[in-house]
Amino acid sequence: MKIKLRNLGYVAAIVSVLYASTGCNEATLLGKNLIPPGDLVNAQDTTITGIITRNVLKYDSSVINGYTNYDKILGSITADPVFGKTHAFVFMQVGLPTSNFAFSGDSQTLDSVVLCLSYLGYKGDSTTPQTFKVYRMMEENFKIDSNYAYNKPLAYSPVMLGSATVTPLSVRDSVDIYGNKQTAQIRIKLSNAFGNELLQQTKEGAFASDSAFRAYLKGFAIVPDTLQGNHKNMMFVDMSNSNTKLNVFYKSNKQDSLYATFAFNTSTCGHSNFFLRNYNGSEAANYINTTTAGGDSIMFLQTAPGLTTNLTIPGLENFPNVIINSAELVITQITVGESDQNNIYSAPSALTLLQYTNGDSTKLPIDAGGTAAYYGGTKQIVTNFGGVMIAQYKFTLNHYLQQLIKKNETNNGFKLKGASSLVMDVDRVKAGGGSHSQYSVKLRVIYTKP
Repeated sequence: MKIKLRNLGYVAAIVSVLYASTGCNEATLLGKNLIPPGDLVNAQDTTITGIITRNVLKYDSSVINGYTNYDKILGSITADPVFGKTHAFVFMQVGLPTSNFAFSGDSQTLDSVVLCLSYLGYKGDSTTPQTFKVYRMMEENFKIDSNYAYNKPLAYSPVMLGSATVTPLSVRDSVDIYGNKQTAQIRIKLSNAFGNELLQQTKEGAFASDSAFRAYLKGFAIVPDTLQGNHKNMMFVDMSNSNTKLNVFYKSNKQDSLYATFAFNTSTCGHSNFFLRNYNGSEAANYINTTTAGGDSIMFLQTAPGLTTNLTIPGLENFPNVIINSAELVITQITVGESDQNNIYSAPSALTLLQYTNGDSTKLPIDAGGTAAYYGGTKQIVTNFGGVMIAQYKFTLNHYLQQLIKKNETNNGFKLKGASSLVMDVDRVKAGGGSHSQYSVKLRVIYTKP
């Protein structure tokens, strides 16, 4: 633990002059509740450096894939030199319009069959394309009430049913289906062979019941093209929206413009994401699961599932027996400009800091029991020494450090990761690690002696 210390007595004199001449108070100049009134002369400002940071890649068991998590990520990022590649597949089922379903009329003729995914939005570059291919699932017992491991793809046939190439810009508008306006959706036309196969099914056979239909059609795998090198976005779809469905457009011998909807049903349809990170050839690859004594000079943080960082503050449990006025952990983004592509890929809106308790077990620090504004972790935009706008994150650890001094807490280190309201996300940030020369992670402590 390295400490840089300075007395704040001289600050008190400056503050007094400014307070008398401008009416400002200590909270305005030094930060709200940074130093209690009356303690300014005796306060000590300490910066703890030498924090050991290690980037960690491992399976994240906290990610719940399926159940009521209907927002899915879909696409392939292949052009991120800092964090490498990310691929996201969607597996889904659709249900019968009704039990004992039959297509209307006689002598049906297929017009087209289209798989639709309700579009939520995107992250990354809105202009670069994604190609999505649809396959028939072969996974046995694919069902709604299972938590499928996000890092293992489910089985699907190698025979492609259809494909579509789209951009976020091309799918963001509503569509008109036989005069009905529907919200934005990714539409993938499937083969006529598959459509004609559907038309041949009967209410006594595959369309008799939900279980009969599942035996006939286990589901669809929507797979992005992972080989093209210019993919720079991820898209998000809502499985629970009424516009996630399979539409069969056809006509009979007596009527044109017929269609049947096999919709995703939240009560009966299985759904899952396959999510893969590939860091080969990226900058981050050189800083993952290392064993160097001093830790990693750069932190690579992603929203789950992805890279996290372990922080260790050696000797913090030996901090002097003092009154903690402020203990603030500061994480600062580093950037080398456009080559990091921060203009395309966003830093997380917040980070999460967890405290290790025993082994891999974690908990939120005691300070997290206060308001979000107090505890912190939300992204702030600041200007670095070169005049570049960067992200910075701060966590308040006042109560934790005070309890550590009292031997009521342990110094087993912390886990830092990107936070998101989504189950799976692609925001990322490269920040200064403990040994970074300019933007190292720091714990700033202001205290007074009892």
